[in-house]
Amino acid sequence: MRATDLRYRGEKAKFELALRMIGHEARTGTIRYFTGLSDDRIRKLYTSYFKYGDAPVRRRRGRSPTQIGPLIKTPLRALESGVFVNLLLANGLLTSDPTQAPKLQGNIELGHKFCECYETYCALVPRANLSFEWGWNLLLSLRRGDELGIERCDKCSLGYIVDLLAVPHSGCPACATFAPISNRRSAKEEVLA
Repeated sequence: MRATDLRYRGEKAKFELALRMIGHEARTGTIRYFTGLSDDRIRKLYTSYFKYGDAPVRRRRGRSPTQIGPLIKTPLRALESGVFVNLLLANGLLTSDPTQAPKLQGNIELGHKFCECYETYCALVPRANLSFEWGWNLLLSLRRGDELGIERCDKCSLGYIVDLLAVPHSGCPACATFAPISNRRSAKEEVLA
């Protein structure tokens, strides 16, 4: 190995992660956060490798989403978000103690792990609603711990996401979705109860 090979290994790792994230339609700011590459270099990578390909990758513009409502709007969305969160937990991107969570910014290895989580999520969930950027928003929201949290259902033991600011907290989305029809209350009965 030549001495110059070692010098460029870090740059090569950044480019590989950036290309992987562009393939998932990540925004420039998200790619910059993980890789440290400049906006101009990220745009040039996109133009060189994706813009004129057989299946062009769409570039999303603007800031990454920050709202939490769409992540838990329906029980189905909450279940999908829960699948992604469990993948993040299994890969060490989330911990039970937010102060012990690993640093993400500039961390190429964790950037690849995040991509693996998203790819696995897409393989597990047919017609997935969660985009790469919404997954990124979910990770950041849970790491902050001020709006979203994780709870475990007493009935089915499923871990699910809850809005910490909602009163009362929503119940288990799996139990709400898959409960027998005879056990479900109509909206009118819920209001009267």
